[in-house]
Amino acid sequence: MRREMSHEEARALFAGEALDALSGEERDAALAHAAGCATCRREMADLRDTAGALAYAAPASPLTPERSSALRARLVARAAADRGAGPGIRSAPPRPYAGAEEVRLAPTPGEAVAPRPRPLALREWLAAAAFLLALGLGAWAVSERRRADELSTRLAAAVSERARLRTELAARTDSLAARDELLAGLTGAGVQVVQLAAAGARAPSARMFWDQPTGRWTLIAHNLPATRAGRTYQLWLITPADQRISAGTFTPRPNGEALYRATYALPRDSLQAVAVTEEPEGGVPQPTGEIVIVGRAR
Repeated sequence: MRREMSHEEARALFAGEALDALSGEERDAALAHAAGCATCRREMADLRDTAGALAYAAPASPLTPERSSALRARLVARAAADRGAGPGIRSAPPRPYAGAEEVRLAPTPGEAVAPRPRPLALREWLAAAAFLLALGLGAWAVSERRRADELSTRLAAAVSERARLRTELAARTDSLAARDELLAGLTGAGVQVVQLAAAGARAPSARMFWDQPTGRWTLIAHNLPATRAGRTYQLWLITPADQRISAGTFTPRPNGEALYRATYALPRDSLQAVAVTEEPEGGVPQPTGEIVIVGRAR
């Protein structure tokens, strides 16, 4: 027959019941007492709500039977140490409710009677809950730090990618602007085209696009032979008075193609011809080499 638990004994076990750290016998006894005591039922419900709030404050880590037993053993040892630290202070034995009949079970002959452990106090169970909460908060802090480091790395990568895209966009914008300027110099309303050529089946040829309003000159050449070492091509603007004006030097690509642009202001009726000669590297004031291609202006 099981002895009915006193009011004080039951209250001492409610915190452990809320943390699910009681043995089966202790839990059944505490619940049996609370079933007949409205005050204890309310206190047990409050402790369960508190334990539930602690569960949401830290990462979930349910107590295994081994961890529960180990925790209970540590707390019992701590309670024993507390009792030993204060000699002369003894707690009063639990008293039954008024009118309640105390039932004592007599041991059978020869049976050893084990001392009943003192129920853990509420403050001790709350200390255990605080310890578990501290462990959970530590794990949560480590997890949040790792997450913050990961986000910082991703942010730095995003900033770097944004800078790369902006650089690429600027380069594309400059390229489009140069293309538009080139097209304007080839197709504008005031552009005069001069055809340059030389004899031979695969002889070099070129077109000069003179944008008269802006004074921009654009030469597009094909099949130009590679220049000899220390030599370069030089562009000449020839006036009706046989004045030869240097418009600069250039070197074609290995495939013989060349795109060369120059700026030189010249009156509309002052161009008689356009010629390209091979000259010493760096150019000369007046042409000295053989004419490679030449074209007459209209």
